[in-house]
Amino acid sequence: MGSRARVVLYAPDEESAATAAAAAFDEMERLNAVLSDYDPQSEAMRLCRHAGEWTPVSHDLLDVLLKSREVWEASGGAFDPTIGPLTALWREARREGRIPDRDRIDQAQTLVGMNHVEIDEPSSRVRLALVGMRLDFGGIGKGYAAGRALAVLNDLGYPAALVDLGGDLAIGQAPPTSDAAWNVKLENATGPPRTLRLSSRAVATSGGRYQFIEADGVRYSHIIDPRTGFGLTDPIQVSVIADEAWLADALASAASVLGRDGVARLRARYPNAEIILRTAPDEEPHVD
Repeated sequence: MGSRARVVLYAPDEESAATAAAAAFDEMERLNAVLSDYDPQSEAMRLCRHAGEWTPVSHDLLDVLLKSREVWEASGGAFDPTIGPLTALWREARREGRIPDRDRIDQAQTLVGMNHVEIDEPSSRVRLALVGMRLDFGGIGKGYAAGRALAVLNDLGYPAALVDLGGDLAIGQAPPTSDAAWNVKLENATGPPRTLRLSSRAVATSGGRYQFIEADGVRYSHIIDPRTGFGLTDPIQVSVIADEAWLADALASAASVLGRDGVARLRARYPNAEIILRTAPDEEPHVD
């Protein structure tokens, strides 16, 4: 998924730790083959090539689409995994150092909308209604894979573990050497860091500090508002603490788009999630 992955776990010996970590990495690699939009042979990209047809999908892809639809509805469309045509357009623009033409944005936007995804859950099949639609799970995929990797470690008997996939953290039970928590530090570029003490939770951070394009004095983030087709221009940074890593990831993406004026709807829908908004460009969280 274009990110570095790290696994931390507590085990009785190095050999068993290495075996368990390998299983967690294998799970992330397996899900990469399902969800990646960088791999043309991933299951998600094969589904896109069959747009207009009812296509059988795996449990994993079906699950991510259902979870994505939930957050799409909760966010009023601010989170949308069908944003792929716009993502591809802005990736090209960043490589070329210019913003996309308005007519190309408008054309790409006609292919965006979770309302164009038909899901037959009992039969585990999906139909993308418009030819040319492209899925992009960049706003949920890392969290989903991190959470599943943590579940693998727990099933193998290693509940005191943490998975970090590109800054999305799936956090298990507290280390046996701690006083009931992992220390997760949110660095702040304009002030002291905030240290979170967490166990059996998840943290995700979203922001445009490192990936952006500047044009006519305006900085456009790699985070695209599916409702406008443009990269965000407000220097917002969002961290979310939630019970599940996929939800923290998706809410961080949605809250980035909604901003301070719109994030109340997410807090109302997900009262157990803590959404932290900052206007200063903070770093991704790291773990002590």
